[in-house]
Amino acid sequence: MSPERPNTDSVLYCLTRDRELAAGLEARLTGALAFFYNDAARLHQAVVLRRPNTVVIDTGAVREEYGDAGLGPVVGFLRDRAPDARVAVRPQAGSEWLVAAEAGDDVEMLPAECDGCIDAVAHFWK
Repeated sequence: MSPERPNTDSVLYCLTRDRELAAGLEARLTGALAFFYNDAARLHQAVVLRRPNTVVIDTGAVREEYGDAGLGPVVGFLRDRAPDARVAVRPQAGSEWLVAAEAGDDVEMLPAECDGCIDAVAHFWK
């Protein structure tokens, strides 16, 4: 697949612990200002310092044992601090309807499968 070339003024933040997803997004979105975080606290710090245009949240990275309060508070924080950012969520397989309910109506739902997720992000990034 050919790399997507988005507007380089756009900033993408991605909360994930999936190295395959991060590598795939980085390879596919060449020229993008993409930053990857492995916990919600680091994502929050980044948003305070620079508002993103797009945020991808992999629900596998929202984990209670690391002090994360859950998907709802992460999305709420993004809506408060970066209200114009497009927010997309990658659910774990089988939990799509639960994730959609917790994330809210104004969040783009991504496929759980890695390649499908990368394709979907590249599509709405344009």
